[in-house]
Amino acid sequence: MGGDGERIDAGLLAALGVGPADATLLQFSTAFCSPCRAVRRVSAEVAELLPGVRHVEVDAESHLEAVRALGIWRTPTLLVLDGEGRVTKRATGVPSKPQLIAALGNVLPPR
Repeated sequence: MGGDGERIDAGLLAALGVGPADATLLQFSTAFCSPCRAVRRVSAEVAELLPGVRHVEVDAESHLEAVRALGIWRTPTLLVLDGEGRVTKRATGVPSKPQLIAALGNVLPPR
């Protein structure tokens, strides 16, 4: 999982359905991608476990402009966003639940 700290434009985030949250798991998927289902399951479970975390899944084929703007080259791609809309981690493939929780631990405010 790599991150680059790029801040995503608020208008682009809104167009993708990303609302205010302490952290967002932004998943790019395609219709016939079986690993995408695994990422959806793991991300949804982590979002339920951790307060302030949202999971948003986006169909890459329906949002080609956003896909190009964000440099999404394959599915599944998962971006971990902080509350300001900055990319703190980027993962392709299926991360484990502990990997996701650790990535979010660096983003979420202390409770």
